[in-house]
Amino acid sequence: MEGTNTRSEDTNTRPKSTVGGDQRQILETIGALQSASRRGDGRKICKEVFTPQLARSIKKASGRRCPAEVRKRLFSRNESISVERVIEVDGSTATAVIREQNGNVSTLHMLKRAGRWRIDRVKPRRGS
Repeated sequence: MEGTNTRSEDTNTRPKSTVGGDQRQILETIGALQSASRRGDGRKICKEVFTPQLARSIKKASGRRCPAEVRKRLFSRNESISVERVIEVDGSTATAVIREQNGNVSTLHMLKRAGRWRIDRVKPRRGS
């Protein structure tokens, strides 16, 4: 019957697609980042959470292997990451704003490749 269920999760100007499913997968990727960072598992982050391009960029910029740099710089064992309300999905790209326990805020730029969301770029926000 028309009009009985006019509300849905994606009523706010989101394109009709699997945004809800994509959002869940993006949250799973961010959860994997947090879990691996708490374990100090830089290898998992560089191989399974980051895109190969981001891992190479980290290696090039730091002069050391991505897992070593990730363990040293990104997160601590007690770090907590929260995701801001809006996760923007546009086809195979997405952005999510995260807040670390220490108050740092960053935008994660993500790519979907072979059915999996990976972090392609991290852009710190200034003045947050």
